[in-house]
Amino acid sequence: MPNVLSPIVAAAGLCLLLASFASATPPDTILRNATFHTLDEKTPIARAIAITDGKIAALGTETDILPLAGPDTKIIDLGAKTVLPGLIDAHGHLAGLGQLSLGVVDLAGTRTYEEVLERVAARINDAQPGAWIIGRGWDHESWPTRALPTHDPLSAISPDNPVWLSRVDGHAALANKAAMDLAGIDDHISNPAGGEIIRDEHGRATGVFIDNAESLIERVIPASASGDPRAIILEAQARCFEVGLTGVHDMGVHPETARMYRQMADAGELKLRISAMIPSNVALKYMSENKPIDHPIVTVRGCKLYMDGAMGSRGAWLLAPYADRPTGPDGEPYVGLAVSDPAFIEAVAKLALERGFQVATHAIGDRANREVLNAYERAAHNRAPTSVSELGELGSIRFLTEARFRIEHAQLLHPSDIPRFARLGIIASMQPTHCTSDMRWVEDRVGPERSTGAYAWKSLQRAGARIAGGSDFPVESHNPFLGIYAAITRQNLDGKPDGGWQPRERLSRTDALRSMTIDAAYASFHESTRGSLSPGKFADLIVIDRDIMTCDPRDIPATRVLMTMLSGQIVYTRPADTTDN
Repeated sequence: MPNVLSPIVAAAGLCLLLASFASATPPDTILRNATFHTLDEKTPIARAIAITDGKIAALGTETDILPLAGPDTKIIDLGAKTVLPGLIDAHGHLAGLGQLSLGVVDLAGTRTYEEVLERVAARINDAQPGAWIIGRGWDHESWPTRALPTHDPLSAISPDNPVWLSRVDGHAALANKAAMDLAGIDDHISNPAGGEIIRDEHGRATGVFIDNAESLIERVIPASASGDPRAIILEAQARCFEVGLTGVHDMGVHPETARMYRQMADAGELKLRISAMIPSNVALKYMSENKPIDHPIVTVRGCKLYMDGAMGSRGAWLLAPYADRPTGPDGEPYVGLAVSDPAFIEAVAKLALERGFQVATHAIGDRANREVLNAYERAAHNRAPTSVSELGELGSIRFLTEARFRIEHAQLLHPSDIPRFARLGIIASMQPTHCTSDMRWVEDRVGPERSTGAYAWKSLQRAGARIAGGSDFPVESHNPFLGIYAAITRQNLDGKPDGGWQPRERLSRTDALRSMTIDAAYASFHESTRGSLSPGKFADLIVIDRDIMTCDPRDIPATRVLMTMLSGQIVYTRPADTTDN
């Protein structure tokens, strides 16, 4: 093999080798005979890549790459399959995903309250007396009556075991009488700030707790009820690799859990790249006492805050009353819940700017999104002196852009606030399958006129904002191909509605893929090391059974991952008997 490699670019424009690779030892691995959608600006399509020391060394045609092989280079023929950069979910909950397989009752897909009760009853049969039964995933909008449940039937089947069942969005939950008794809940307890205890016409607690009211029950649930934390995370990691996720932005991770992640990574157990966001209740203390941590596997440089609840449980904070609940129990106009004071968001954002941290704030309603944008902007103007040379408003906005603050979900936006994302440099961290799950009832919640600002991906993009894509698993499926399909079609899996719901907001295939690769990497400050198949970046990639960039969109949800690779090492291979569809 020649010692000096030719620097000539291939005629197809694909190539070339890393300059520093010219006199290096042969690559450890070459992947060939595939269509590589690299998202690399110089070489968007490649047919082979070389990997050295866990990083992409070169990409191009087979004619370019195969001559680089040495006697010990492993050459893998991918059988004319398709290769993508490893997918990154910019908003997920690893513990919640792992728990669905290890102890938590999975209520996703239940079509009636009776079906929920059946699944809980099956778990009670195997439970110790007095043990907590934890479940999640019910959605009353999928039930025939579309009415919120009450605790009476649940209490009847579980008089002794306390039960706590989270709604699919995590912003409402149902408790039985045993759980309420342990928490000291009676019919006279007041609603906490930013929360609501749903009551019947007689003022009695129905068992449903919204947003901040959930803490009234959760404070008495023992940590052991959720299962072994290490086993839960390893289960979540396995499920992520199976669907092609090589990175996750994990929302609301307690510092102790983040330290456990580092220990697991150092022990070689944890390979999934995690960007951990510290929860709001410890954000100020954590940022005051720590510096950002940027580790190849576990990064801790952000905090997750909440401005409001969710539209499904009518906790999203709106500029005008809900169309389907115009007044609250006090007879006043009902506009949802502010679960935090905007002044708190501003205080955390200001400290984050001073300490080099990132802020990601949950905001779903149009009022919540506006308040978060306002809080971020005020924090930038009022920050402590820095080394930034620019003064005044322009300097403040530039400083805020460099901080890469985020709004998580951004589901309902007033038209006047859409351009502010780009002007302030705020990343819109959005989950496409939320749109296709919620489109059934969004217009019921806010009316047809305001719903035009719902899940406004293309409008944000046209305004210059960057979108980081995710799923919010386990609220939605962790399968990223469902999100890509939703982003480009705005249809459910049955292909409805025809043409897509508000189709003007659809994303192109490339933009949908970018949102879960390079743009998600940007949202965690990692675009220089991951998110595309580019020389010098980690060799994080997946092999799939179809080309999602050219196939019929209806075939994308059925995509199967055949192999997942992290830093050039295979971490998942699909069993041979399950690769065919």
